[in-house]
Amino acid sequence: MNYLEREYAGGVLTDLDEIRRLTAMHQAELLAFQRHLNVHRYPDGPFRILSRTVEKQIDCTACANCCRATQVSLSDLDVGAIARYLGIEPREVIRQYTIPDPEDSRGRVLRQTKSGCIFLDQNLCMVYEARPRACRDFPHLAGGGRSLGGRIPSIFKRAGMCPIVYNVLDAYKKLIGYHPARRLTGVA
Repeated sequence: MNYLEREYAGGVLTDLDEIRRLTAMHQAELLAFQRHLNVHRYPDGPFRILSRTVEKQIDCTACANCCRATQVSLSDLDVGAIARYLGIEPREVIRQYTIPDPEDSRGRVLRQTKSGCIFLDQNLCMVYEARPRACRDFPHLAGGGRSLGGRIPSIFKRAGMCPIVYNVLDAYKKLIGYHPARRLTGVA
């Protein structure tokens, strides 16, 4: 166990209502922190280690909010994997389980029900072994694909809906020594 893992092992917040409340209450501070990260370039390594450390402490099946609150874009490989898993043709996966992507006229997204993703049963994924890459990689913090700087806006958008993201950002502020600017009140 390295220094970061020892320092940030334990004490994560998992209550989604509390995370939403704190995120809303500290929205201005989060925006300032996002701007700070955009201006100051920090190495990705410590952030990735911290992300993996927090991810190990949180049981996503206790929350599954990402399955309720996000749209999942599908690649042809994702559709094929789901089709093989379900034992049906890819065109049937598209017909039964997807809708056109509202942001990409050529793409498809998983259909949502009033409870979330079409494949969500309680807090479990019915196609977990064949889940799309976007789901496998969520919350996209520790992966090595893109730099932290390129992912900052999408990471901050998820702070109020994902306990992993919320806790990683909170711990990362401490790790880099970030302190929001204190405004002078004019009181002597």
